[in-house]
Amino acid sequence: MTQYVSTSNPPPPQKNQPPRSGDDAHHQDDQNDQASRLRQLVSNFEHAEGLGQTTQTQRPEWTPPVRRIPVIAIASGKGGVGKTTTSVNLSIALARQNRKAVLLDADIGLANADVLCGLMPKARLETALDAEAPSLQDLAIDAPGGFKLIPGSVGIGRVGELDHNERATLLHRLEDLQPDNDVILIDTSAGLGDSVTTFIDAADLGLIVVTPEPTSVADAYALIKVLIMKADGLDSSKDAHPRPKLAIIVNQAINEKEAHQVYQRMAGVCDRFLGYKIPMLGYIRSDKRVVKAVKARSPYMIQTPKSPAGRDMTRLAASLTEWAGIEGRATAAATKQRFFSRR
Repeated sequence: MTQYVSTSNPPPPQKNQPPRSGDDAHHQDDQNDQASRLRQLVSNFEHAEGLGQTTQTQRPEWTPPVRRIPVIAIASGKGGVGKTTTSVNLSIALARQNRKAVLLDADIGLANADVLCGLMPKARLETALDAEAPSLQDLAIDAPGGFKLIPGSVGIGRVGELDHNERATLLHRLEDLQPDNDVILIDTSAGLGDSVTTFIDAADLGLIVVTPEPTSVADAYALIKVLIMKADGLDSSKDAHPRPKLAIIVNQAINEKEAHQVYQRMAGVCDRFLGYKIPMLGYIRSDKRVVKAVKARSPYMIQTPKSPAGRDMTRLAASLTEWAGIEGRATAAATKQRFFSRR
């Protein structure tokens, strides 16, 4: 039986993860746990950088601020499954539900979220990788549909991977986005590299996009396996930490039945071989209007929001809002400010 993420049937907490609750005390526990996870990640980066250096040249310990808004990482394992299309249209669907979303295109060398939106940005992510660079919020541009986009890098001579220092800098810089947004979405690069796994480990939730193609299912499982082994300390780093919270999005399914079949296949192998019960956030049906929208460089949530894919995305955004606790505080504050400015 398909395990959905929904208001009436929330997924059970994973190993070493506290259950979600509307209670303020439990919410604070979640924030402390998230802050500890980020502190450990950045500490690991700085330790790796400092090997072989004297104490005088090492940077002071960084204490992360308390997390205030959810961070959602979107990954796939395999390229070409519609991960970036899903990320862009999910951002628009959240904006339509009065959630102020900012999408960070974390692909290096092959970023294309701006292309799907018909934008030509003047500044891109690589300009934020230096410690003295402008903030991520300064790089964010208005995207169609009411969300903010931080464009990824293209044509810089490398593909996919950030080094230790660059990943640590981006984790620092996520704080720049906290005050003016309700949720941070990170569109990771394809593959199983450290950049992908680091962003998922630092996020509140990792969404794994998979299609019915056998190669997509195999690669998505490979990514989940890498994440679980890394969390359990079974990889080369031997650095155990709490297992990440993950959920599946089935994309390009012919119908609901096929989406369920793909999910059951994924859930079965994850449970049997990893001891990990992964829920399904939702599915998006195959829709020729999606292809037309991509060719037109316009998101389908703008062109045809009432299409089958558009309706599926709307439901998916509602489920994500409920499960991740995405509150519309930034949106409400902006509306209130505009109201009083007219008086």
